[in-house]
Amino acid sequence: MTRPGNRPPSASEKHLAASLAGAVDLTGLKKRVEAKRDAAVPGRVPGADGGDVGSIVVDEASFEQDVLVRSTQVPVVVELMSRRAPSALTALLASLAEEAAGQWVHAVVDVDAAPGIAQAFQARAVPTVVAVAAGRPLADFEGDQPEDALRQWLAAVLQATEGKLGGPAPAPGDGDGEEPADEERDAAEDALADGDLVTAEERFTALVESRPGDHGILEALRYVQAARRATEESDAGEGTVQAALRAADRALVGGEYESAFGVLVDAIRVSAGDHRATLRARLIELLEALPGDDPRVLAARRNLASALY
Repeated sequence: MTRPGNRPPSASEKHLAASLAGAVDLTGLKKRVEAKRDAAVPGRVPGADGGDVGSIVVDEASFEQDVLVRSTQVPVVVELMSRRAPSALTALLASLAEEAAGQWVHAVVDVDAAPGIAQAFQARAVPTVVAVAAGRPLADFEGDQPEDALRQWLAAVLQATEGKLGGPAPAPGDGDGEEPADEERDAAEDALADGDLVTAEERFTALVESRPGDHGILEALRYVQAARRATEESDAGEGTVQAALRAADRALVGGEYESAFGVLVDAIRVSAGDHRATLRARLIELLEALPGDDPRVLAARRNLASALY
């Protein structure tokens, strides 16, 4: 079998590996809005006979969108292949994906054109197939497989992910019988995607008021507020409280909730009086944007209690 090169990983390859390790926040609002704004039309890969097998072509630029983000909806079966050593597996997987009608996605990666992806998956040979769900590798195998064995493997992947992912995106024109589009939320997200933070904040605030208890909308509002403050804040006149609030905002915008919580708790430990009250109020505000049973929230509340008492 042809084996991917053993050269040292580049910076982009390290980023891909970090993404697979869960370092990329796939559920954060920023990623969702960027995906909505930047979604690309999938490519197609030609078969060995020059025909079209209808599979998504993925390279290092589209990996995050077409594999990591898409795998939050349905499993993405990534086939690491080489055009220098074509395999019947490509056409077989494409046929099964078409038959599955959107239950899972077949993503084809030419390791010669996108060696960083092969490095990220630590692939030792091609063809290698990896099922990705919720942004993480779930199962894999190397080499060609008979159709019966492949069907069993795919069935096991679907069974393991049943009820745990968002489900296939609706096809154009398939709106009959479905809930209408959320025009108010779309308008708020569109404003955010356009960089109009003031309008986005107004629209998300109205949504929070009309839909109490929806953590997704409240999280979006806190993100927008942090992004707006981050654009307005200045390093001038920096003090412990201001520095902590600014650092928390920047961490939150980057999807680093634990860092945002941590910097506020650390500042609370060394503050008192009104300063401590200001920091505590901001921390509670951010904690309430996430579900109460979120492990990050539970850990931050324990740390806050330790800092206060």
